Amino acid sequence: MSVFQSDSSVEPSQSAPPGGLQCVIEEFDRTQFPLRDRWLRLFEQSCNNRVSHHPDYAQAVFPDLGKPGWTITCLRDDEPLGMAIMIPKRCRLGRAILPGAQSSLNGLRLAGFGLLGAESEPVVRLIVQELAEQTLSRTIPVVEFEEIEEDSTLWRVLCELQESGFRFVPSSDFAAHHRIRLPQTAEAYWKTFNSKRRNGLRKERERFGNYTLRRVTQAGEIDEWLTDAQAISQRSWQSQQFGQRIRNSEEERRFLVFLASMGALRSYTLHLESEPVAFVMGHQWNNVFHYDEVGFDRNLVKLAPGKVLLQEILDDLMSHDRPEMFDFGLGDGGYKQFFANEQTRSATLWMFPPGTRSSWQIASIHLRKSISRLARSLLERTGWYETLRRKLRDSAGG
Repeated sequence: MSVFQSDSSVEPSQSAPPGGLQCVIEEFDRTQFPLRDRWLRLFEQSCNNRVSHHPDYAQAVFPDLGKPGWTITCLRDDEPLGMAIMIPKRCRLGRAILPGAQSSLNGLRLAGFGLLGAESEPVVRLIVQELAEQTLSRTIPVVEFEEIEEDSTLWRVLCELQESGFRFVPSSDFAAHHRIRLPQTAEAYWKTFNSKRRNGLRKERERFGNYTLRRVTQAGEIDEWLTDAQAISQRSWQSQQFGQRIRNSEEERRFLVFLASMGALRSYTLHLESEPVAFVMGHQWNNVFHYDEVGFDRNLVKLAPGKVLLQEILDDLMSHDRPEMFDFGLGDGGYKQFFANEQTRSATLWMFPPGTRSSWQIASIHLRKSISRLARSLLERTGWYETLRRKLRDSAGG
């Protein structure tokens, strides 16, 4: 459909898509962004962009996998209407059950949790068709779509690729994606809870002791925040269960400096008697605060540090540079249900191209999930499942 030139020059599609639309493919890496001007133009004219759609984001997080990233841009008369930003990623698929299957594959991910621009269905459809063709021609083994909304045009159009043999496997099934629509004041928000719940939340804060909240928005504050967050992360249940979430590394610093340069950085630490005990990595963009990563000292779990930190953050959000929305991201934790007042449904999905190798990989993923469901069924019959689930949710909420 379109011709990629190794020198990154722009060539129009050779077919005739509807409405005079055409797609171009251009490669980039950490040092070379030949399409930056047009990319920025589309970013600036899009009212629903995410900060992770910006070219500097792709540069800040670009991994050392020896592969280029590339963009698919839909144009009409050289005017960009939509873009898919594809960044190399080592996609972790979970433990391989079948021989020959892989626990991870070098593939791609769609940056920005969706397309940049691309608000009309014809534009989305053309970009998705081009993505499918590029996936086949470049022999990409897997493409990851993060936090894709179940009712989105993108997901509806992606589903049409199944007629061509593409397969979609969720890393976890579509589930509630919780958000808080924030009122004008903290008082108005807390009044949405009944008096019993308000008193319970107040007592949690009082019981926690002598604590302070620190907000981080500037590049000069990042080093101290990273030092504190890494120390907390090493003591957190999240790192114990999933591996260390935050590292005081050059890669992490580069990402946070990018957020600060965009005016989007908004992270926090909670200090108990001057010692850092909980953190949230977050950012605020287009009137939405994104709750990206959280961790707290598991030794303090009985004092609910996660919930205390969340309450303090909500108060801060509604008293300083208030966003309209608080986005919890993926996950259906009990504390998210408790604080949220809106929800949609989303999932992270892997797209596999047609072929025997993909079928074997998918079979291994399904078998692993079947074993997990069987284990859950056994736990439910013995009465242990709800006990373990409640403990995990309590830990997740702090």
